[in-house]
Amino acid sequence: MIPLLQLNPGTFWAQDQGGGTNSNWWIWALAIGFVVLILVLVGRSARGAPRPKSNFSRRNWRQGARSFGLEEEELRFLEVYARNLGIGDPNATLRNKTRLETFFKDVYRSIEKNSDSEAAAEEHKAMLFDIRERLSRRAAAGTPVNSTRQIGRNIPISFITPNEENYPTVVVRSEQEGLFVEPVIDPLGDPIRFHRGTKLSCFFYTKAHQGYQFSTKVTGFQTVAERELMVLAHNDTVTALPSRQHQRREARVPCVYYHVAVTAKKGRSATETSARVENIGFPGIVVDLSAGGMAVQSATTFQPGDYLKVVLDPGSGKQSAFGKVVRLNKLRGSGGMMHIQFVKISRKSLNAILSYIHGYVD
Repeated sequence: MIPLLQLNPGTFWAQDQGGGTNSNWWIWALAIGFVVLILVLVGRSARGAPRPKSNFSRRNWRQGARSFGLEEEELRFLEVYARNLGIGDPNATLRNKTRLETFFKDVYRSIEKNSDSEAAAEEHKAMLFDIRERLSRRAAAGTPVNSTRQIGRNIPISFITPNEENYPTVVVRSEQEGLFVEPVIDPLGDPIRFHRGTKLSCFFYTKAHQGYQFSTKVTGFQTVAERELMVLAHNDTVTALPSRQHQRREARVPCVYYHVAVTAKKGRSATETSARVENIGFPGIVVDLSAGGMAVQSATTFQPGDYLKVVLDPGSGKQSAFGKVVRLNKLRGSGGMMHIQFVKISRKSLNAILSYIHGYVD
């Protein structure tokens, strides 16, 4: 038999001396049959191979998301993307800052890629950012404090006396009978001995920078480990102080702003107001940006209460917003820093600003 590797392909098509078909036709038939058999086996193997399964569980997702205070509409909205992304452990995703950032960025990209229209995309982005900021505020606030019994050691506290005097102190320990704090020292270095029953208004901040306030009274002084400490009565109705509603980002974004002249005219039934944007633009730099407003540094500034229109490009094209100057900080030399609160902004512009704040734009 001639070895297969030594065969000349031309011999398979040559006729023998007798004019019949090639005597090696069976070798071709065997080779073709072998190839067909391999293709059939490979096809069956591919069809029978197990497909990767998603770890997503609708029940686990809803239970985990509800524990974070999400409403039904928000649950349904995120559920679609959580299913597509195969989120198997919602608690691990929602509690971990890095995973949460990755999840929201993936959802944002999916919205941009798969939305049926620009209007639908902007609507979905707006809902995504609302949910994101709510979860961010919850994470930043940490575990809520409802009672002074939750206050740990070394937490600074400020309290105000009935005479409107403000004093700082520090919690040394928390016991069943009250908070033990450092006594307040007068200018001569002596402790101020407040009378038993003196009412105080106290304020403190947690490590997550969330502020709280509560009312209490002095119950006396006790010596603990050779230290005299002032004892404050516990209060189980601690109130959270207002905190920033929006995440902020420091920036260096050029902008142009225009003064807006607002006039009021009394009508028959109500006062009618009109606004006119003046044509002269002033250059500035946005140095701080949030969903609620911005800080603009410029050589030319407006006064608190003035209205203006700001045009900027946060990375996805020019956007505009109408705002009101709520505070002005003068700078050395010339100019100043205007702190501007948004009074009117389109959904598209707000989404673009939030995309920049959260790092979703290149």
